[in-house]
Amino acid sequence: MQIECSLIIMLMCGINAFNNFADVKCGRKSVRRDGKIVGGTNADKGEFPWLVSITRRGGHFCGGTLISNRFILTAGHCLCTGIGTDTVKPTHIKVTIAQHDLTNKSSDAYEMTLKAISIHPDYTCGKVKDDIAILELDNKLVWSDSVSPACLAASSDEDDYRPIDGLPAVVAGWGWTNEDSSKGGRAKILQKAKVNVIRTEKCRQWFQSQGKKTKIQNTQICAGHEQGGIDACWADSGGPLMIETGAVDQMMVVGVVSTGIGCARPFLPGLYTRISEYIPWVREIVNK
Repeated sequence: MQIECSLIIMLMCGINAFNNFADVKCGRKSVRRDGKIVGGTNADKGEFPWLVSITRRGGHFCGGTLISNRFILTAGHCLCTGIGTDTVKPTHIKVTIAQHDLTNKSSDAYEMTLKAISIHPDYTCGKVKDDIAILELDNKLVWSDSVSPACLAASSDEDDYRPIDGLPAVVAGWGWTNEDSSKGGRAKILQKAKVNVIRTEKCRQWFQSQGKKTKIQNTQICAGHEQGGIDACWADSGGPLMIETGAVDQMMVVGVVSTGIGCARPFLPGLYTRISEYIPWVREIVNK
């Protein structure tokens, strides 16, 4: 694990510990600037250089996060065919690196093919528990200003793990900009939105107040707003939920967009896979 300050002074300097599975510094935003998430705004080009577009039959359907020059983190449900528990084959998926505008690929953007898919062994298509997967690229990619790896949250069983309840976060993706498709379609430009990480018990109370029987697991993160209005939505799945590490211009990914009830509804925040609960599994796959 890479950390920016010692455990003794961590609380004083405000740095969150994180994992770096890459061979270069992680979580660094690109300095390049060009100046949907429901309720979001356009992201700057290169603002999240670890975010990728996962495509099938030439169309975007999920997001993903670069964690090394060979591996991408995403959601398990992104790899389900929709027929029972069947999953897609690696040859049926491509990943676009350095994507920003889905309708106008810049000279920076390029496609890569997959070698293998690793879905968490306890995940089942149609369910939400353990909704996490890793894609392995056919070839190693080359880091650049517009392509760099994400930092991942520290494991919850490590001494330097710090709770994230109540912290501000950012979610990004090319998903729908409104739950009602007549009011907003899928985003063309990468969107970003600010949400709050909500304490799990409070989140359960919110869902119950709306008459929902959703079982929110400790392996999930709730993030959104009490009044709704801002949220991830369809086709944002697999993308990152991010918080600041405390270092200048550095972020870490703490969640994977997983599920929810509608999009941006009051008292029904989005549900994300909590990465801190899966670091041992990620490490096992990446270090094979």
